[in-house]
Amino acid sequence: MRIFSVLLWILFPGCWAVTGPRAVRGPPNGSVAVRCRYRAGYEDYPKFWCREGGRFCSNWFHVIQTDGSEAQVTRGRVSIRDNHTQSVFTVTVGNLTPADTGTYLCGVQRSGFELRDAVELTVSPANSSSNPTARTPQAKKQPDSPARFEPIILCFLLLGLSKGLLFLCIVSAGIWLSLRYRRSHREMVPHRQARELPLR
Repeated sequence: MRIFSVLLWILFPGCWAVTGPRAVRGPPNGSVAVRCRYRAGYEDYPKFWCREGGRFCSNWFHVIQTDGSEAQVTRGRVSIRDNHTQSVFTVTVGNLTPADTGTYLCGVQRSGFELRDAVELTVSPANSSSNPTARTPQAKKQPDSPARFEPIILCFLLLGLSKGLLFLCIVSAGIWLSLRYRRSHREMVPHRQARELPLR
């Protein structure tokens, strides 16, 4: 499995380029800070934060994003700041409300394909954390809630597609070489027979 993961990373270096905390929790009227890490080499790319399934989560149109620099950007209750040295950017959401609960995406904006990871944000009263056993089943059910097209799924699909195309190329090359060999063999047989005919 480790070798497969390394092969996947070599074929598709964008996989796992951005990693978030997966799940964060904050109290109503409070704030929460989400730290998302990215691989070295993406420091100068814009970083973004958006809500999955919302109208602010399409390419070039996010809830908030940086311009590629380390300057903090603030938009309403949300702010984002990048740290090139640590390869991490932090999204802070303030004055939380229950309506903020949902799945968000933190990622790196590049042309053609976004690098991103999903983060589950839950807004609940602070006293709900006093009973961890009651919260555990809910936390386990969240990943099974409406299917999320996460980057890892896309990576596996791309890997399967590339293997299929490679197989087709190998089969096509084998068929072409076989046909070429048969054609050249048929052309050589008459010439060889003509040379072997006895003179009368």
